Amino acid sequence: MTSFACATRALLAAPLLLALLACNSKSEDTAKAPAAPSIAVNEAPASGKPAAATPPAKAPVEEPSAAAKLQDYIGCYNKLDGRAHKSIERYATWVKNMKTGPTGRESVVYGLYETDPESTAKCKTSFATSAAQKPAMPALDAAGAAYIQALDAMDTQVTEANNYYSRDNYKDDKFAKGKAMHAPLVASFEAFQKASSAFSDQLDVENDKVLADKLADVEKTEGKQYTYYRMALMARAKGLINLLGEEKFDVAMAETRLSAYEALADESLAYSKAHKDNRDIHWSFFESSTEQFRQTAKERFRRVRDKVPYTEMDRMTFQADSGWMVEGSPHKLLKAYNDLVGKSNQF
Repeated sequence: MTSFACATRALLAAPLLLALLACNSKSEDTAKAPAAPSIAVNEAPASGKPAAATPPAKAPVEEPSAAAKLQDYIGCYNKLDGRAHKSIERYATWVKNMKTGPTGRESVVYGLYETDPESTAKCKTSFATSAAQKPAMPALDAAGAAYIQALDAMDTQVTEANNYYSRDNYKDDKFAKGKAMHAPLVASFEAFQKASSAFSDQLDVENDKVLADKLADVEKTEGKQYTYYRMALMARAKGLINLLGEEKFDVAMAETRLSAYEALADESLAYSKAHKDNRDIHWSFFESSTEQFRQTAKERFRRVRDKVPYTEMDRMTFQADSGWMVEGSPHKLLKAYNDLVGKSNQF
């Protein structure tokens, strides 16, 4: 059965787009161990480029681009996905058996969090528009359509369940409706999680193409300066989060990626120190986050390399949805990465 514990979410850094959220289907139950992220998460900060100035009336119409198309998809995904997953997780914290549902004897009934049907409806319209835009991205467009349809169906189930639990109606019917709605509610969860994973994978593929092209162009036209270092650091950080976020990973490969990130971070620090006059006001905050991510990534690497087990206190912390406080956990690494993406998106 699908794992419903994916409280910690990872972000894909997109320096010129938005942060991309995803939830790995390989996540462990946080009641047992920390969730393992996938790609490039908690609901992500969603901030894009500053709005462009209004063009002159006779200016030529700009050709559609892959970046522009992805901008809408990623913006909606960030806005909707984390909230939907949090609702699922909330329900799973008190319903101990997701196969059979609530028993009516639970000592604590949390219900579940509201989703955002209004925003889903808006994104459903914008997704249809994006799918019709060039360049054609058949796999992404199909995944987007399936995603928004699954989320729309889940919204309906969640709204009904939220009304029932938030109004304490289960106290009046001895959980009769709660038990009856459990199966269709969980079915909507599973369909959404499957669609979410597929959509995030496709977004990741297309987004990586755009970013790789842009990074190469920046290096060619501007050289290695602030924009280059920001984009390159985010690309390497993503490679680390993809690997170190797994429950188990290739230690040798992780060491190589970590060394590459550190080398680039050191190079960036040296450049920044030598070019203080040209720094953006946001750079110091970004730089601080790159260092925090470096430290947290090394903590995660050491825990797995040295096979350091989680203590009972660590496991209790995971259960309290505070895994980000545990040294060497994927949760803490993802929190540092989320902050890094947020700082990158401020430029």
